[in-house]
Order: sequence, then C-alpha cells, then structure tokens
Amino acid sequence: MFDRSVQRKAWTMLCLAGLALSGSACSAQNERPTATTTAATEAGADPFAGDWGFSTRCSKGHYVGITFKREGDLYMGSWTDGSDLSGSDGKFEGHVRGKKLEYDACSEVAQNGGYEVCPKFTRKVGYFEREGEHLVWYQQYSKVIDRYLTLSRQPRFQAAPLDPAETCAGE
Repeated sequence: MFDRSVQRKAWTMLCLAGLALSGSACSAQNERPTATTTAATEAGADPFAGDWGFSTRCSKGHYVGITFKREGDLYMGSWTDGSDLSGSDGKFEGHVRGKKLEYDACSEVAQNGGYEVCPKFTRKVGYFEREGEHLVWYQQYSKVIDRYLTLSRQPRFQAAPLDPAETCAGE
C-alpha cells in the first residue's frame, strides 16, 4: 500500500495530466471536510471551512481548488493552482484575525521564488476574506498584499464550475 505522500503525488500528476489534456479543473487535495464540517459551513457557522474553487478557460486556463478545515482556532488546508500547461499544490495553516483568515503556506515541490517546500511554511504570505458568498484570496507579491482571485463554493469532489457567460478579451 502506498503511503499518503506517494498517493498525493500520484494524484497530483494525474490531475495535471487531466488539466493538460482536457482543460478541466482537478484538485489533488488532502482530507475533505467531514459531514459535520460541511453541515456547519452550509449553515453559515464557519465562513472559511469547506471546498472552494475557481476556473477559467481564458489565457491557457486557470484552475484553483482550496480546502480548509478547522481544528480549534487553527485552520489547515490544501491548495492546487494550475493552468492547461502547468500547476502546483501545497498546504495552508492560519488563524482568523478580525474578518481575515491570515495564512502561512508551503508547496509540495520547490518553486523558483515560491513558497518553502512542505513541511516548512513560508510565514504571513496573505489572507482570505469573505465577500458575500465568495472567498477572496489575497497574496503577497514583494512586500505588498494584493487581491489574487475570487473563489466560489466548490461541490465536493467536483471541479469548480466554469462561468457559461465567460468571454475572454483578445482571444
């Protein structure tokens, strides 16, 4: 039987191959929320826990999947972020401060200028904030934290839906 890291790497490679071949989103994520966590999240009890996603086919595609679970005051989760050409994945840890979920992050593989390789975390690299039904991801670039993208609730074990009305400028 494969250990968890081998299974995760195999799943990541399979997902990236799927992205390259079909352009559909795929997320190699760690543990998914339990039924209790899902029910609490849907009831509005926890604004961050659960599955989130983003998809676009514009500019070689961009597909993001995030899962957060909460244990006490600590949020832990996983992320995938890729295109039709390449992608990466890793883990989050963070705490809520005010209305923001401030996080530390690591990457499963070394990236030039990216996060530390897991299990070591790069500290204070951004935050998440709710905006209505959406989750907005803010990332640090140089010394500035900017809005990266807006995620929607993602159905469990499914790709983030594409916007049927999406139009790509200049394509």
